[in-house]
Formats: sequence, structure tokens, C-alpha cells
Amino acid sequence: MSTKRSGQIIPRGPKKYLVRVFVGRDSSGKRKYVSKLVHGGKKAADAELVKMLGSKSGGTLRPRTRQTLNTWLDEWLTTIAKPSVRAQTLAEYSSVLKRYVRPYLGDLRVTQVDEGAIRGMLTQLAGRNLAPRTVRMAHEVLRNALEQAAAAKLIAFNPARGKTIAKVLPKNVRKERATIPADRVADFLDVVRGDPTGAYWTLLLFSGLRPSEALGLRWKDVQGDSIRVSQVLVYRQGTEPRFDQPKSESSRRAVRVPSVVVKALADHRRRQAAARLEAGDAWQPLDLVFCDEIGGPLQQQRMRDVFKKLLKAAELPSMRVYDLRHSCATLLLERGLSLKVIAERLGHSTTLLTADTYSHVTPGMQAQAVDVLEELAR
Repeated sequence: MSTKRSGQIIPRGPKKYLVRVFVGRDSSGKRKYVSKLVHGGKKAADAELVKMLGSKSGGTLRPRTRQTLNTWLDEWLTTIAKPSVRAQTLAEYSSVLKRYVRPYLGDLRVTQVDEGAIRGMLTQLAGRNLAPRTVRMAHEVLRNALEQAAAAKLIAFNPARGKTIAKVLPKNVRKERATIPADRVADFLDVVRGDPTGAYWTLLLFSGLRPSEALGLRWKDVQGDSIRVSQVLVYRQGTEPRFDQPKSESSRRAVRVPSVVVKALADHRRRQAAARLEAGDAWQPLDLVFCDEIGGPLQQQRMRDVFKKLLKAAELPSMRVYDLRHSCATLLLERGLSLKVIAERLGHSTTLLTADTYSHVTPGMQAQAVDVLEELAR
């Protein structure tokens, strides 16, 4: 047996050598090697050893593993993703992998999941007429999982980052969302004022809060015209709603609201106090601003149904509850507020996200800028 640097050449028969290179230790401290059987003379074995040592120096030499992508995904979800993301996000990762990744790649060994295999998966997903966002999400979750596989040295590099992948990823098609235009705000308010849930819709339109943030709001978070976002109400299909932390540090914020919201909340609080007296001992002491008849969390579908009826009564186009948040941002952008102020109000981490989300508004803002410059030039 001969040894050269951190590799070995071990005779295994006439003109047959086992070339072995040490690549580290596993979690139990056991030494790990990459081995290759070379048929030929000693020079061929020496050449192979030099090649393998070069690959080791370049970070591309990895021990062979029989671990499948499915087993790695299970490990990634449990030991890496779970401690670092919210429960709802973890559930979304698991669902995306189950529906769009595992059926195509799950039975392959991790080392067999190359650019070609990922391209094939993406092409087949696109052929199912899935939304571009869904296909891109499948790629993103797989990319994150394989990034950690590379960090764990199961694979030499992340194939989901390959240059050819971008060519088969469908482009995101941004849908134009319906919003409440400035000249219809008064009509909307006239309708919602007559509904027991009116304060909720007024808050969403004038605060830019996410529906989950508004439904998680507690009275202790309401101080005059300041609304503090400190928890959200999370819904997951098949389970009871639960409270969780805001989705990011930037989402944990205080938002000031106009007097129309302050008044709506004050009226709402008086009605809620009467309902609490009527409920008696059945009332749940959760301190929720928006709750059901006994103080418990409101059901998402119930609020969607109410919203649909209110839009119809106001003769406004159909839209999602979330679009009241978009309406708030759009109205502010149209009136020239800075992206930074709006990003902070919405709880966006950067103004880039705000600018991208509301790019449909910027042409009008550019026209306003031209008008201002024209006026200055006169």
C-alpha cells in the first residue's frame, strides 16, 4: 500500500488498485473516504489519485451516498427548516414538496438530482398548466433544500442554481388586482358603516394591515390613533385557527390611522362591550378587537362572505379581502407619498418589494413628476 498526501493506493489484484482519499468525518466521528477501483498499472492509479486530490482541493469530491432525495427532504424539513420558519411556512414547504417535487425526483439519490433532472421536473410542471408562481415556488423550495445538502457535503454544489434552470422557469405574470379607487372610497364607507363588521373593513382600507394582522389585533395594541402589530391569526386547512408571531421583524410595527378609523373602533368597542355582557361566562378573554359572538377568533370564510355582500351593496367590483391592503398602498402612492413611508406602513422589509408590488401605479406617478417639472420650467 502506498500513501500520497491525504490519499492511499491499495493493491487489489493484478494491475488493480483501490484509490482512496480521506474527506472528513461524519457526525459520529467516523472517517469518511471517497474510493475508486482503478484497472491498469501503478501509473494509472497515481494519476487517478492526483485527479481525486485535485477535486478535493476544489471542493467537488464527495463520498457516494445512497440517500434518496425523499429521505433528505424529510431530514431538511425536520432538522433545518422547522426550527427556522413559522409553522404555516413549514406546512407550505411540505405541501409544495409533496405535490410538485417528490413525485418527480423523490426516489432519485441526492447525487442523481442534477440540472437535467430538475429541468425535466420544471418542464413537466409547466405542462400541467400550473400557475407560474406555483412552478417557481416548487423550484425555490427545492433549491433551499439542496443548498443545505451542499452545505452538509452530500453533494458538491446546488444543481438548482444551475444556469440552464432559469431558461425553463416560467416568468411570473403579475395579475392586476382590483382596488377601491379614490372616488369610490366614500361609497364604500357609507355601506360598511351600517354593518356590525364595519370597523374591520375601515381599518384594513386605511391602515394597510394584512387581514391576519387585523384579526390578531388586541385592544391592548390600540392606543389612540396608533395600532401596534404584535401577533397574527393564522389559518391552516383542517385545523383550528391559532395565533402566531408576525411574519418578520419589519411586520412587527406601529401604524398610525386617521380619525375615521379611531371613531369606527370606538363605536365597535361599545357594541362589543354590550355583546360581552350578553355572553356572560361564555365570553373568551382573548382581548380581541375583532371576534365572534363569544370573544373567539373570527372565521376567515365568514369574513369573505360578508365582504362579498358589502362590495355588491356598494356596487364595487369583486376583489379579495387582501385587496383592501393593496387599495391603501395604491391610494397613498397616487398621492405622492414616498415608497419608504409606504413600505414601513405595510411592513415590507425593503422599498424594492413595495416598488415591485405596486409597479402598476408608478406610470401615473411619473406623469405627475413630469407635470411638476413642466411647471418649474415655466
